[in-house]
Amino acid sequence: MGWKPTAQPGVRFREHKNRSYRGKPDRYYVIRYKKNGKLIGEAVGWSHEGMNTQKASIIRAKLVDNIRTGQHPQSMKEMRTMDADRIEAEKRAVAEEERLNITLNTVAQEYLAGLNESTRKANTSRYNNHIKPLFGNTPLRNIDPLSLERFKRKLLKKGLSPKTVHHTLAIIRTIYKRAVAWDYYSGSVPTDKVEFPKFNNKRLRWLTHDEADQLLKALAERSPQTHDQALIALQSGLRSGEIRAMKWRDLDFKNGIITLPDTKAGDSQQAFMTDEIKVTLLDRIPKNASPNEYVFPGKGGKVQGHISDTFKRTIFDIGFNEGVEDRRNKVVFHTLRHTFCSWLAMQGTPLFTIQQLARHKTLAMTERYSHLLPDHKQDAVKAMAEVFNRHRSTVQQLHENRQVKTLGKK
Repeated sequence: MGWKPTAQPGVRFREHKNRSYRGKPDRYYVIRYKKNGKLIGEAVGWSHEGMNTQKASIIRAKLVDNIRTGQHPQSMKEMRTMDADRIEAEKRAVAEEERLNITLNTVAQEYLAGLNESTRKANTSRYNNHIKPLFGNTPLRNIDPLSLERFKRKLLKKGLSPKTVHHTLAIIRTIYKRAVAWDYYSGSVPTDKVEFPKFNNKRLRWLTHDEADQLLKALAERSPQTHDQALIALQSGLRSGEIRAMKWRDLDFKNGIITLPDTKAGDSQQAFMTDEIKVTLLDRIPKNASPNEYVFPGKGGKVQGHISDTFKRTIFDIGFNEGVEDRRNKVVFHTLRHTFCSWLAMQGTPLFTIQQLARHKTLAMTERYSHLLPDHKQDAVKAMAEVFNRHRSTVQQLHENRQVKTLGKK
């Protein structure tokens, strides 16, 4: 079917043979105009796309006027390109506005979801109780150091310990760092200008050999599983979470090695089995055990959420914490790891070796055990003095012999 003119100059259309729109044949509109003395024809669209004679005429008039005044666009192709660029720019502007207004809670949920179970539980509790009510719906860009400083003072005034406040601020700091890494945020991290509360969290308590033996005997009578976990902590220095996360595939009985794929320090690391640990673990292997099964499974075969409360009750019954006020001196499950390091130091193990066995990130973390090392420095000074005194005695004897010979000649 050929082109049909319209009442508007330079606008014409043709009708589709089969397709209709609103009860009439669908029309395809084109416009014609001159540019640099050349007649140009361009399609502007179908009726079903919203085009009609009036709209086509307005578009043509705009192009003709732009050609006359030297503005743009000067063609349908250029107009479509400019429209596409404008739409893309608008999308980018909307995305940037959304990014600028992203709330702390949006990033926090992604951050918390990526943590292991035990860490997620503790951090989620702190976030929901202290951070979310005040800052959850606040855009990251609107939280400043002064707001956080007031937040810190408020928590301390409520009676929260410096350690809890420190950890709470650390969660906010981590959320911001994740936001930067994920391109959600490009500003400064406000916690960098907030002084975190200081606290001394170093545990002082370690068990003597007699105390450790007493504890293991009491646990064996009450809970074989808790006994085995305590034994492993004492003789390998593994953390509670590392013991609970152990799977049969992580155990190399031939070489006496425990592989720790998900450690606090980060990368895959190793711990070593004593003969007693090896026998204890071999006795625990169930028939047809799967390599992916947990050595100490929780409910439904999942990872155990925490060490059984049997441990706390046993410590209470034994009386290890009776009358102890300073929490650093209280016996908890982590005391067993502290005991492992303390025993190594007491037998003269170099600090660097203890650091490797305990998988401490820095030697500074291990230096807390330096006071338990045998006093090799004092022994070295004594040995030096003894050598000097022996030398001095020899010189003195030679001097006396010379005096005797001199007197004899006279």
